[in-house]
Amino acid sequence: MKNFKRIFASALVLIMALTVAACHPKDEIAVTVGDVEFTSAYYMCALINADSEAKSKVQVELSDDESSTDIDYYSKKVDGKDYVTWVEDTAMDSLKKIAAYKTLCKENDLEISEEDASNAETYASYYWSSYGYSSYFEPNGVGENTYKQYMKDSYYSSVYFEHLYCKDGTKEIAADTVKSKMYETFVIADMLQASFSEKSEDEITQIKDKFNNYVTELKDGKKTFEEVYVDYNGPSEENEETESEEPKPKDKYASVLGPEDSAYESDQYETVKAMAVGEVKLIELDDNAGLIIAVKQDITADSYYIDNLDLATRHLIADDEFEKDIETYAGKMKCDVNNYAVKQFKVKKIKEPSAS
Repeated sequence: MKNFKRIFASALVLIMALTVAACHPKDEIAVTVGDVEFTSAYYMCALINADSEAKSKVQVELSDDESSTDIDYYSKKVDGKDYVTWVEDTAMDSLKKIAAYKTLCKENDLEISEEDASNAETYASYYWSSYGYSSYFEPNGVGENTYKQYMKDSYYSSVYFEHLYCKDGTKEIAADTVKSKMYETFVIADMLQASFSEKSEDEITQIKDKFNNYVTELKDGKKTFEEVYVDYNGPSEENEETESEEPKPKDKYASVLGPEDSAYESDQYETVKAMAVGEVKLIELDDNAGLIIAVKQDITADSYYIDNLDLATRHLIADDEFEKDIETYAGKMKCDVNNYAVKQFKVKKIKEPSAS
């Protein structure tokens, strides 16, 4: 009789498992926006990314007396909304925008280039295996192929943006306007940085003395930036006889610095922008994190940047209009939600990777 009960219980567990699998079949469609279908796993991928974004927003808004560990995220507000509501709304909005990009690209016979598609797959594989994304997404029901598709779909926005605002686009921005905005916004500087992380007080003092000496030598013209850079970092191992024929800047040590929300956002942007060309400045990082020597250069003196910063500048000019138009278009698309498929995913049930 006991054996019969064990067999019956085992059979019942198996039946229940098969029933659950039947209720939520592989590749079931959770959301349809226009003609674009999203699987349950794809929706979960969007939910996970929205949850990660929400956590970052909460951490930024923490008061000085709050710890960044053991945060009760679900008690917080994000952009004025309850945490869970914000995550769910953001995930759904992201699907609507992806659908809008894909639909608009299809209507205009646009497709992701083979190079971009390959890059998307490469980046996705790298993040999945090397950055531990698999330990985050897999326990939540998202496989690598779904993540790769999600990554690939993110490229449709760039394809459609370039169709509108780049050369020969339907809303092409004049080259002179782009050039003017570029020189008005971006700056370049030779930068040498030292970190104080894991350094003793004596080591920090030595670095400070060395950097102050470098600044004096640079200002007096006794050393070039390259000489200072090599003195601190050692000789470069770059192979001068490279096969690459891609254009390069005249100054290989120059870094591009841009404002917040640009492709070249930098914490040192405002400081360097206020400097005169050729000026040398020693910058002390916040919280005694380290030092930076910056030597501002003339971005207008190198035509390399006209091409290299073209797309980033067009985004600065047109992004607000572009994003507003996409939101309007996406908002008018028919959206069908399979509540049975979607409701199985709960924001509070998202599994975090175990701390190692």
